[in-house]
Amino acid sequence: MGSEPGKLNQPHGIWMDLRAPSPVLTVADRRNYRLQYFTLDGNHLGFSGRLNYPCHFSTRKELMVVPELEARVTILGADNEPVVHLGQGPANFREVRLKARDMFIPGQFVAPHGSCFDADGNIFVVEWVEVGRVTKLRKV
Repeated sequence: MGSEPGKLNQPHGIWMDLRAPSPVLTVADRRNYRLQYFTLDGNHLGFSGRLNYPCHFSTRKELMVVPELEARVTILGADNEPVVHLGQGPANFREVRLKARDMFIPGQFVAPHGSCFDADGNIFVVEWVEVGRVTKLRKV
């Protein structure tokens, strides 16, 4: 456990990223607020910086969607840099996630925990909230 390259603090998701010519093992290094990238034989390749408690991933073409437990979803480009942050929710997301569903504000996330692209490029986001919530973000 630690913050140096190759060390993790609360690894939460793992994904085989096939967007590059060679597969890249991607790990959500949650408490270090980043993703880490490794070769298949364990050599450290790099980081994606400052994500808000990344949870998991899904890729489609050159994009990767990353749900962040601290109230937003980020889309990374082929260079693993943010293209856009979506639905930044409240700073008090920990309290809001325990309240009734009528506390949710359309267009804002509370505690995104899983996400995936469908075949049409839409994104489904599942949140870790008391009453459960699934959001469909339609590709435009």
